[in-house]
Amino acid sequence: MPADSLLRARRPGLSLREILTATGVLVLAGCASQPTPGPAASSSVPTTTAHPSTVPANAPEPTKETDTTPSPDADVVERGYVPHEWPDPSRDLWAAIRDDFTLEPNSERRSVRAWTQFYATHTAHLNASLSRAQPFLWHVVQQIEARHMPGEIALLPIVESGYNPAAKSYAGASGMWQFMPGTADHMELTRDWWYDGRNDPIASTDAALNYLQSLNNRYDGNWLLALAAYNAGPGRVDRAIERADREGISTAYWNLELPKETQEYVPQLLALRRIMMSPARFGVNWPALANTPRTRVVALPAQTDMQIAADMLDMSEDDLRRLNPGLRRWASDPNHETRLLVPSAKAAAFESRLSQIDPSKLVDSAEHTVHRGDSLSRIAQAYDVSVASLRQANNIQGSRIQVGQHLTIPRPGSPARTTQNVPSQSYIVQSGDTLWDISKRYNVSMASLKAANGRSVSTLRIGQTIDIPGAARPPAPTTYVVERGDTLWSIARANEVTVADLRRWNRMPAGSTLSPGITIALDGPSELPNFYQVEPGDSLWSIADRFSMQIATLRSLNNMSARSTIQPGERLRLQPAVSS
Repeated sequence: MPADSLLRARRPGLSLREILTATGVLVLAGCASQPTPGPAASSSVPTTTAHPSTVPANAPEPTKETDTTPSPDADVVERGYVPHEWPDPSRDLWAAIRDDFTLEPNSERRSVRAWTQFYATHTAHLNASLSRAQPFLWHVVQQIEARHMPGEIALLPIVESGYNPAAKSYAGASGMWQFMPGTADHMELTRDWWYDGRNDPIASTDAALNYLQSLNNRYDGNWLLALAAYNAGPGRVDRAIERADREGISTAYWNLELPKETQEYVPQLLALRRIMMSPARFGVNWPALANTPRTRVVALPAQTDMQIAADMLDMSEDDLRRLNPGLRRWASDPNHETRLLVPSAKAAAFESRLSQIDPSKLVDSAEHTVHRGDSLSRIAQAYDVSVASLRQANNIQGSRIQVGQHLTIPRPGSPARTTQNVPSQSYIVQSGDTLWDISKRYNVSMASLKAANGRSVSTLRIGQTIDIPGAARPPAPTTYVVERGDTLWSIARANEVTVADLRRWNRMPAGSTLSPGITIALDGPSELPNFYQVEPGDSLWSIADRFSMQIATLRSLNNMSARSTIQPGERLRLQPAVSS
């Protein structure tokens, strides 16, 4: 694959031209490649294409660095060395990592110096990596310390992915540790329709450290060779060692004929080590980080909808998914226990709420795998839902389904289900009507209106007749008097709204408490504007949250892709247009 394409995939925010201009060195991204068990292994396919390297014209050819005699860290004798005053390692996580450094620094090597220059001149990239590491780093360090591995290993995800557990490469590597599918399978990382363990920060760390330990054992405790094999595969390293033996030269990492990418892989890690030893010398502000877990693992008692979990945690679903990118669907796997990574400050309350809720209420829909002979009508009958709700939940236009296809089944009583045995009525669309207005007027959800009317309500027309399902039910309460023991979460669940809605409707800042006897609103303003002008500090999520919309709906109304951005002053449509 083109080197610059891979670079963009693995190093978001840094262009090839920018890197070459600033440092003369091209980023080489490493990843765990397919292992080849056995001492005389065949070559494993590298996970990325080797990149050409650009160096100053007067520099020696960097193919090999044959001086293999270990030397003291040159930084301690060089002019300009600035010792860094690290906090107590018991209080600062980065200081604890530094105390566990055991690799030979090799700071005098030109490749290590070149990568030091790269990271020192691309501080935005480094700072972003350090920021992304914060929710996961404590867990990584705990596993490294328990295994008595070098502290430098905690920096390896910066090289691999910028500490991004959702990172994917064009070569097929994925996750914080950039596992290829074959390596993930070999290390028994689960990958299925529901879940990809490569993107699970906890599971992938365990697998990566297991793999690195096995490689270290393979090379008799030589961590540099183990790291090279993690990048290129043990087969390539084995053959390079055999070639060096035949030529009668040292089999140290620096002497081996390895792919260009692998020659640059270890120097990247050692460059980060070098900067971390003396950040001020290189103009880097290495942030302090408390030596306490930012996140905790909570076991879910049953299949759980991510939106419901987010509501129980009083956080956005997007933020929850950023902590758990291994979960690939709208909910956790119904057949296996799922561990959810949640903010430490919210974990205890979340576990308490989980223990009090009926597990059947943790999910608003189910999944069905289509078998031979299935049809939408048969599936709808089996689950006691309507065909229209099945189509709406799965974005199916006709009736065609395929064997093996996964269908989302709205749980009976969920908004997408057409209410049966309840009187319905019709409504003729008037000028200025929106679907949101009509849903509020008749106290039904927009999802119910869409399920009952199909695609015909995607764009309303004046004079159009639409069905109003379940319109005879009594109106929902609009206020509630707080009782002793109530919480925002319990009130939100009882009234089928979100905690964020309650806070917004009642102008309650985060951290505010409820007092028995006060009256709170259970509904927001009755009118939703057609447009909204973006203000400084707005995000799609904050706008969607403000108007009780889904981000996907907001993007659809404004023809925006997942990568689209918004700018202050821009007008966003909040309502479908009514055509005459």
